[in-house]
Amino acid sequence: MSGGRTANAAGRTLAEHAYLELRERIIDMRLRPGSALDEEELMRELGVGRTPMREAVKRLESDRMLTVYPRRGTIVSDVNIKDLRAISDARRVLEAFAARRAAEQVTDEDRVLLRACLDDLARDGATSNLDAMDVDERIHRTVYTIMRNTYVEATLLQYFNLSQRMWNFVLAGLAPITANVHEHTDLLTAIMDGDPDRAAALAEQHVTHFEDLVRNALIR
Repeated sequence: MSGGRTANAAGRTLAEHAYLELRERIIDMRLRPGSALDEEELMRELGVGRTPMREAVKRLESDRMLTVYPRRGTIVSDVNIKDLRAISDARRVLEAFAARRAAEQVTDEDRVLLRACLDDLARDGATSNLDAMDVDERIHRTVYTIMRNTYVEATLLQYFNLSQRMWNFVLAGLAPITANVHEHTDLLTAIMDGDPDRAAALAEQHVTHFEDLVRNALIR
């Protein structure tokens, strides 16, 4: 069990299993910002040894979700306005690029996927902000797929995970965010219409609206 390369039942290495499980707990706030990581307890919970746990921690430190301090231990990274600005700056560039590329090379098969996203928006009853976030994630991932650049997609997903964590940190204090998610209607339409300039502008605008919502929540 101590080897990082041993596969678990799901076909993932133990290190990958530990990484994904810890990342999810950090994103959904089960592991709160500023809290110390109890690696021994987590190893028992996840059924992994020290080597895969260390590999997972190293990856999450690279993802900016954990901070390792010598002699102090591993701390879940804080959520703050400075990081919000930096993440949003990166996402404005990358999300606009993804939307532009998607619009430039959209196919009929891609339009089927985009129409499915529009159907998701039409069915969204806004029962909760969590539901709205699920729809938002499906739309972003669809655009990333249509962009067809796995290198940019990997970076986008890293920043999107950091953004999701910020959403979850302030979510309880936010008014319904359905209107923000429904901004994607125009974005999806622009991509389907093959309008790269409009798609890029709308994607950038959406990230700015996200930044404004979270900043206002953080400074209250």
